[in-house]
Amino acid sequence: MPLKIGRNRNSNDIANVMDAIELNGNTTTVLLPENPSRIALHVNNNSETKGVWIKLQPASVDDKQKGIWLAKKKEGLSHWDMSPDNIYTGEVSAIADSGKPDVYVTEY
Repeated sequence: MPLKIGRNRNSNDIANVMDAIELNGNTTTVLLPENPSRIALHVNNNSETKGVWIKLQPASVDDKQKGIWLAKKKEGLSHWDMSPDNIYTGEVSAIADSGKPDVYVTEY
């Protein structure tokens, strides 16, 4: 039986919890490939010292530091949840403000 979250339906009852993804400040990194079945998404910046930008576009588009800002841990909003009512199903990418912070991604 499909699970209902918001207005979307999911035939999977298991979330895709990914290992840490290391980012850098020079090159945009793919967090998730395109997924037409995506119903929700959570991204957590685990760095105490570096911020990151989440980009709702393919990593190949550019290496600019832009998008959804996630502050370093304990200094602002260090996570982001995609609303189940407004789902982006394309490739999700990210770039660090500087250094090599780790992010954690959970996709539903």
